Amino acid sequence: MHFALSEDQRILQQTIDEVSAQLFADSPVGNARADGGALRAELWSKLVELDLVGLLVPEHQGGAGGSLTDACVVAEALGRRIAPVPYVGTAIAAAALLRFAGGPGESLTGLCRGEAYSVLLGGQLEDPVATATVAFDWVDGAQGVALSPDGLATVHDLVDVDPITDIDPLHRLCRVRPVPAGEASGEGARRARAAAWTGAAAFLTGLADGALRQALDYARQREQYDRPIGSFQAVQHLCADMLFEVETSRSITYGASWAAEHAPIEEAERVASAAKCYTGAAAIRVCETGIQVLGGIGVTQEHDAHLRLRSAHLHHAAFGNLDAPLMLLAGRVLDKA
Repeated sequence: MHFALSEDQRILQQTIDEVSAQLFADSPVGNARADGGALRAELWSKLVELDLVGLLVPEHQGGAGGSLTDACVVAEALGRRIAPVPYVGTAIAAAALLRFAGGPGESLTGLCRGEAYSVLLGGQLEDPVATATVAFDWVDGAQGVALSPDGLATVHDLVDVDPITDIDPLHRLCRVRPVPAGEASGEGARRARAAAWTGAAAFLTGLADGALRQALDYARQREQYDRPIGSFQAVQHLCADMLFEVETSRSITYGASWAAEHAPIEEAERVASAAKCYTGAAAIRVCETGIQVLGGIGVTQEHDAHLRLRSAHLHHAAFGNLDAPLMLLAGRVLDKA
């Protein structure tokens, strides 16, 4: 079995890196906090133009007909740049719910055209049980996507919207009027949840990889006692630990990206939950270690290291934090006992 990315996927990865580099060179990601959404809109428009928002949508519904692995390649590349776009919430979580849980076909088509859809979660960003009250990765004018009590994906006009001031200023949350919601019990809904966990894991992997690259670049350039700080063993150990976390995150994430679509649902959930558990905690550790390597500059408001850590905390919390994936894994073990 061949585990590396295909040639097409490597080209896809390179394309996103180049587009992001071009956009963020003119408008640094930190500026997105106060630009009224201009950078977010420009990058999202480019993703729509490249047909990357509809990667999970079948071609006959206006999408690119790609795979979850393709979408994870994009999510990781965007995470590496701390891109302020709702790719995980819209192009992966909402699209997967609409596709696998029998959502309206016209909504999938609209999503591919760039219409705004936000997946709806519970008050603690968990999978909603009775009602959904928070729009994740929300943008102005977005419609909400939730799993109805009868197990089908439904689309809702969001009313009484109340933006939440949260840890991550680049990926907004919004409190909405409660929407009826059900648990993911059918296979389609469970597969959509596995896809959301995996998409978040890919974005978290990108955040961690970006922190590693940033730390390495700084360690090569910053000098102390007339030597680059990267020559000191203590700094080398920090960077080696970061590399281990990043490569492990990448391995488990891309394994989950295949399983979530193709494996039997029990296996898909097991691998996707493990990916979400590991990458969330790992991304936070790597981003914190990256700030250590950067030293004083890493804790300034002007540097983007804190934005990377903030995004890691938010995406770690999304779709049930550690609790939902670990409870699922624990339940499987206890069922076999």
